[in-house]
Amino acid sequence: MNTTKACATVCVIGWAAAATFGWIALAAPPGESAGLQTLNMLLAAAGAGAGIFSWIRIRQGC
Repeated sequence: MNTTKACATVCVIGWAAAATFGWIALAAPPGESAGLQTLNMLLAAAGAGAGIFSWIRIRQGC
C-alpha cells in the first residue's frame, strides 16, 4: 500500500473516531457512569491525535 494512501486512511478514520466518540461523550445521559464517559473522551482524544498526526504527515509529503 502506498504510504500516502495509508496516511489518508488513518486521517479519515482518526477524525471519524474523534467525531463519533466526542459526540457520544457529549450526548451521554446524566446517569452514565464516569468511567464510560472518560473512556469515550480518551477514545475521542486518541482519534483526534491520530487525525492530526496523519494530517501533518500528509502535509510533509508522508
